[in-house]
Amino acid sequence: MRINLTENQLGEIKRIVQKELFVKGIEPTDEYLFIHGYSKIQKETIYYHLFIENDTLIIRCYARVFDNLGLSVTVRSIAKNVFEYLKNQTGLDNTIYIENGVESFGM
Repeated sequence: MRINLTENQLGEIKRIVQKELFVKGIEPTDEYLFIHGYSKIQKETIYYHLFIENDTLIIRCYARVFDNLGLSVTVRSIAKNVFEYLKNQTGLDNTIYIENGVESFGM
């Protein structure tokens, strides 16, 4: 289920992501919040999907992090910062982080 956020909350998420990535777009869809970013340093595209399932925030990330430790640290840091912000805004304490189809860690 999609996360319903205000324009101010979407702006804050964009600000959080922009600290590390060039934001190409943040688009609420029917199923999730889609974030499209680009790392200028690593020259890689990063996609995030954020949604709620069974009172749990799911943050799904797609990026080429297999051979790039710096990018891996960056995408996880962004996910953690977005989670902390949404936890304060929505009260959701549980989260699952999925990186390239593999559940990596809870936040």
